Amino acid sequence: MRVFKSKAEARCHAVQTPSDPAALMASVWPPFARAEFNHVVRVLCRAATLPGADGPRYFMARLTQLAALLRKRAARYGKTQTWSVTAPNGREILIPLGDPGAVAFKTMADGYGGGYEKALIDYVCARLGPGDVFVDIGAHVGYIGAFAAAGGATVFAIEIQRELIPLIEQLATINGFDTLRALHAGASDRGGLGAIPRMDVSPGAGFTAPARSITSEDPRSVADDFVPMIALDDAFGRDGRWPAVVKVDVEGHEIAVVDGARRIIAEEHTRFVVEFHPHLVANYGGSADQLLAAFPVGRWHRYQLTDDGLRPISDMTEVTPDPNDPNPKLVFEPRGAQAPV
Repeated sequence: MRVFKSKAEARCHAVQTPSDPAALMASVWPPFARAEFNHVVRVLCRAATLPGADGPRYFMARLTQLAALLRKRAARYGKTQTWSVTAPNGREILIPLGDPGAVAFKTMADGYGGGYEKALIDYVCARLGPGDVFVDIGAHVGYIGAFAAAGGATVFAIEIQRELIPLIEQLATINGFDTLRALHAGASDRGGLGAIPRMDVSPGAGFTAPARSITSEDPRSVADDFVPMIALDDAFGRDGRWPAVVKVDVEGHEIAVVDGARRIIAEEHTRFVVEFHPHLVANYGGSADQLLAAFPVGRWHRYQLTDDGLRPISDMTEVTPDPNDPNPKLVFEPRGAQAPV
């Protein structure tokens, strides 16, 4: 069977050779939205009538299984209390409240009078469009990723706390965000396993570090958990999967995350938003200079993200303290990128 590089290539071939069942199937598979299901079924039925069509039944079975899975998820997650927020494009987003961790998050967000992370949300949504890839590292309940998904972006929500993964999946299900994917993993400079203490849902949890001797890397420990570690370069650093925006909020581990994205940074396609934790980064042997060095001035714009928008900086001495947020959000944009709004 011929392999097509894209749906567009397959559609072109199907028009030129309408008797090719492989081209017909590849022109609609995989579906990119639930709204495409009926069209996919019609095309597969047509492909099944052509000579040499061995594949349509398999793809029809896949589609049936997918529809059943989505119904099962809706039944599992659909009945829950929610609170709602509105995306910049006007879409309502429902945030689940069926777990104490979700309730605690809402309580924290309410303390900001409806403006929680507004500057970050506006920044992310303005720079993502349908089909763009957004990597949300330290996704927590999936809050920022939900706004990205509401605009049509594909979201990889990477979260180290196991107890938060069902909340992200629930959020994706009740909003129909089928391309918001929860990944139970941690981001770092290399793959492997990271040890974190087993705990209730927390706004932040750390890896093993010299200053955190309470955490053990001994696999016999029942007080600790082990989480798959990924480097961004290994997961996303290749053609066809370059992220448009990467958000990093990892409670002091941000230098290692950036070190694991050297190839992505070198391509200069991706914007980075890094929440810098000056009181925690030293726990991992890092410094502000290391973070800035990854984004040299000659090739990157450096900004601090504030409630008033992006403010250019050249080094950390120009970062303005924010009484509402002791951890400044630093933005790095390739100089070839479109000028910020």
